[in-house]
Amino acid sequence: MEIVPIDRRNISRQVYDQMLDNILNGVWPPGTKLPSENELTQMFGVSRVPIREALKKLSTMGITQTRQGEGSFVQMMTPGMFMNSLLPMLVWNRKSMMDILEYRRIVEPENAALAAVNADEDDLACILATIRDIERIGSPVLEFAIADMKFHLDIARATKNSLLFNVSNVIRDVLVSYYRKINELMGIDRAIRYHRLIYEAIRERDPDRARHWMQEHILTTIDDVSLKFPEDSVTTPMDKKMKGMRS
Repeated sequence: MEIVPIDRRNISRQVYDQMLDNILNGVWPPGTKLPSENELTQMFGVSRVPIREALKKLSTMGITQTRQGEGSFVQMMTPGMFMNSLLPMLVWNRKSMMDILEYRRIVEPENAALAAVNADEDDLACILATIRDIERIGSPVLEFAIADMKFHLDIARATKNSLLFNVSNVIRDVLVSYYRKINELMGIDRAIRYHRLIYEAIRERDPDRARHWMQEHILTTIDDVSLKFPEDSVTTPMDKKMKGMRS
């Protein structure tokens, strides 16, 4: 096991990152008892404080379990454990919204195109039922945000690519929070219209049109966020990229 020398800045984060790497790389497999605090302080060449902070974070995320009088033990990993690492994105500002929108711009148009090729009748029925739920709710409340997220999750499932679906499913809580905030800021009428256009393109097995409408849906949201949050508040790499795409 190789230990990278610790920089004096953000010590606890560096200790945490290296400990997590050891777990992910199988140096400390599930069931392993971690070295004691004393051993870890010697191993990393730091004081007890950052060691305790790193251990606490691993325990909070469910990656390790602390047993009184015994020590910390590595748990079996699940995708949901990493949701806590996404929680800072739930503090919504220009940067966090643009980060989500960039993710969506890269992934979701291709999801829609692939769904147009691979969706079966059950998928189409599921997407349509979700659209009807969205239209029935008709106001930017939490229930609407959950249905909005489900619409995009239904499309990811219809791709028949389990990785595309599972990634979306892992970050679903972040996406629900995002959709709720976006719908509060921007309204819902245009989103409802785009959902119908995307669905019709998927139903008609037209991947180019499905991709187009999903991309247009996301780009108009990017434009809205740019107007709501002045560029000088937080300038993001996405701002420069979007200027080129819209010119």
